[in-house]
Amino acid sequence: MAGISDKTISKLFGMAAGRCSMCKIEIVQREVKIGEMAHIIAKNKGGARGGLQVDGDVNGYENLILLCPNHHTEVDDNEGAFPARLLHKIKDEHEAYVRRVFDHQSQGRVMDVGGLRSFMHYFPFTQVVVLTDGLPERFDHRLLYLTETFTNFAKDNVQCRPFSDQSLERYYLAFLHAINYLVDYEQHALINNKNVYMPGTLINADPNVSYLNRELNQDERRTAHHQVHQLMQELADSYYPLLSYLRSTYPEVNLVSFVGW
Repeated sequence: MAGISDKTISKLFGMAAGRCSMCKIEIVQREVKIGEMAHIIAKNKGGARGGLQVDGDVNGYENLILLCPNHHTEVDDNEGAFPARLLHKIKDEHEAYVRRVFDHQSQGRVMDVGGLRSFMHYFPFTQVVVLTDGLPERFDHRLLYLTETFTNFAKDNVQCRPFSDQSLERYYLAFLHAINYLVDYEQHALINNKNVYMPGTLINADPNVSYLNRELNQDERRTAHHQVHQLMQELADSYYPLLSYLRSTYPEVNLVSFVGW
């Protein structure tokens, strides 16, 4: 039986844009090809899904899917979780995604992708929920870094601001404003002429944290809690739609590329 032809290899790699059909990782890295042409139905009956009937050439394009080594192993070791029809669906959806990206590729999108990659490199996007975990009792000063990053990003990447994608720009601005409102509250909020947040006064107080002012009475604390919870809700209402939009529309942008504090 003939092996996989050069024409089939070229078509498979081209239609998948040289990326794993499952995780979309580039399968050529540092001039080394790590991608694998996996058979949806194995050539041998003892292989993964090998007992099924193949329509056409077992080594043909229709029976192959481009995968990274990890996902090739996963789909072959878990036949029950990855039946042939699911692998065909994964392949079709990935190739449709590739067509969609390149059909709508524009200079604006190229700039937006570059801007997002730069932003995520310096912004702890996936850590936002953790940074707000102590509120309203404790305000993590690393949240101040977020507002600085927004400012520096706009200053250092003027070619990317505003984003060309109007939906992205709208989600981004809503998120930016929610972060800024929260930080501004910690910096300036007063209740009955009392600062809402103050540095810790105890010996073991964390210098990188502001605490709800101990001088606030019960009613004032209740007011502060209510105000902070509103700000946190506004942040959640802007963060999660942006997160969802980035995952669905910009899968080539690594949201966890933050280099660290």
